[in-house]
Amino acid sequence: MKTSVTSARFSVCKSKRMHAFLSPTLVAPRRARFSRRAGRRPFRWLGVLLATCLLLDRAIAQGEKVPAAKDEFSPLVKLAPFVVNGQSLAISIYARTNSDRRYGEQFAESVAKVTYETVTESTGKGLVIIGAKGEPHPIFVFRRFLALAKEGQLDPAIAARGPELSKMTDRWGQAFNHDKSSKRAKGGKGGDLDLDFDKIVTALPLPLEGVGAKLYQLAWEEKFDDAKVEAKLRALRPDDLERRDLFKRFDWVFYLPPKGAFDQVIDDLIAQALKQEDVGFFARIAVKGVLVVVKPKIRHAIEGMRQGMMFMTVIQARTDYSEADVSALTDAYVEVFTPDGKSTGGSEHERLVNAVRERLGRIEEKAKKAESPLAERAIPAAQPGS
Repeated sequence: MKTSVTSARFSVCKSKRMHAFLSPTLVAPRRARFSRRAGRRPFRWLGVLLATCLLLDRAIAQGEKVPAAKDEFSPLVKLAPFVVNGQSLAISIYARTNSDRRYGEQFAESVAKVTYETVTESTGKGLVIIGAKGEPHPIFVFRRFLALAKEGQLDPAIAARGPELSKMTDRWGQAFNHDKSSKRAKGGKGGDLDLDFDKIVTALPLPLEGVGAKLYQLAWEEKFDDAKVEAKLRALRPDDLERRDLFKRFDWVFYLPPKGAFDQVIDDLIAQALKQEDVGFFARIAVKGVLVVVKPKIRHAIEGMRQGMMFMTVIQARTDYSEADVSALTDAYVEVFTPDGKSTGGSEHERLVNAVRERLGRIEEKAKKAESPLAERAIPAAQPGS
């Protein structure tokens, strides 16, 4: 219903004053000024606002970086309580369980103390990574990388890092093979244990350096899933590889397989010996008895190799000794653990220290002779008639 302003005039009172008082004032409502320009103003500001939002959204999209993945590795890295002669060593342990951490600390402490007391007190900032049960050994990731590079399945710049990785793995394998051959050359019994490299590889630790360290981080991010790791390797680009720098604050990094891997290798060696086709029932019983006796020697020999590799890793990273000298010092360390190693009394730590110091003395003596070649030159014999 339309409402209108009444125009009735009350005539009860004839007086103009009363008429003015009682009669509604007929005033036309004031019309608001609303020009076309003013009407367009809200729409204009709305357009400016929308344009600004679009520009900001585009700028954010262009400049937005992928948020960094949460670092789940570093919180599990803890400084080990190693003290030698009142000096704290800056060696950290990465472990996912308390049991693994104790195992890593016991292993690394014995090596670090021998290194400190013999070759160098500057052991540097080191990291020992304890592998988890069920994780494949890093060597398998490295071999897969090298295979893909050989097949031309990797980015050329990534594949170009292959020789660097090969050098690291070759040096690692040669350290093991050199130890075996040196025992055979000396007529020792080390070769009789038939510790084939591929049979015990999963129990052996190895240094993580250069591209190897970065590939380990890549595999760790993918939880060592074979398919995911291979897919990542195929799609890998130089910038993506180089961004993996969790280890940059350490002077050296060392991977130590889980404790169970060591025991599994020994059990596999014994099981393989018992499965020989030409071994009958009674012979199997005899072989089993012999292996039970030999098992502690096998365990000790492999442990010597494992510790020797960490010893080699530290002195390579923290000294200027040549590869030949590093190899000689490592041999001296490992030989203490061999079945035919001559016991000189004292604790194992004391024997290790004495063996390394003795070899170090030979190296230093050889270096002095090399610096003074005239001292080694023989005086020619006097000629007849002179």
